[in-house]
Amino acid sequence: MKKLPIGLVIEGNLTASALLRLPAITSELGPIKSSGLQVATRVSNFLDSGHGVATYGELRSARTILIRIPDGAVDRVVSEIRKAELVWEEHAFVLCETWVPTERLEPLRELGATIASLVSLPTGNEKTFVLEGDLAAVRQLRRVIERANVRSIELKQGTKQLLFAATLLCSAIPTPLLLMAQQLLREGGLSGNQLAAVIEHISAEMLAAFLKGARMTWGGPLAEHLKTTNGEYWDDLDATHPEVAKTLRTLIELGRDQMTPKLSRGHGA
Repeated sequence: MKKLPIGLVIEGNLTASALLRLPAITSELGPIKSSGLQVATRVSNFLDSGHGVATYGELRSARTILIRIPDGAVDRVVSEIRKAELVWEEHAFVLCETWVPTERLEPLRELGATIASLVSLPTGNEKTFVLEGDLAAVRQLRRVIERANVRSIELKQGTKQLLFAATLLCSAIPTPLLLMAQQLLREGGLSGNQLAAVIEHISAEMLAAFLKGARMTWGGPLAEHLKTTNGEYWDDLDATHPEVAKTLRTLIELGRDQMTPKLSRGHGA
């Protein structure tokens, strides 16, 4: 069976695209549609792959069509694609490297196409691609990605918002807490490399324990000392840093809600 090329709809900056740097993608790239034929041709030359086309109808030779455009252009481009003369059931459209929900491609699904979206998550020195959407669209692109020996993960359809929330909890939310910890250690006399090393050690130890399965017990002082000992520190914090003490109590209560009923009753704030 002849392998169909991959189509690409692209606008904006493509140099930051991890997906378009995969040889498995560029080696199969066919028609490229952009804001104009000259722009599409320049993209083709930059990627050293595929060929520029002037209309969306010329994407018909591709089974999987990647859409990599600015978030603000999604509704406009989807509306433009809908006007193309395509056999919709033959095409899978994948919204690439964006947190825009897959459902924004629903107008194409209504015509008979399958839809999905992809985000890339940093994992060390590599990228992990996470896909969500119609099974056929997800599986088609996963097969291409995995030919490049790159990890891809498939989310249950309709759950991209859960990945969004989890990403915030693991990346954005801890930042102000780390800043608070950093400031407290500075007040304790630490600075420079010494300060960075302490923060890194404490954070790494917590994450390592969590990933090993220690998910229902407190780490650090809450696990190592009796409640009466911890109480002395709370008294001191209430006197010197009441806002820090208030924040910690709120977070610990949240932690209790997550860890009940396995939380050891012999430890705590």
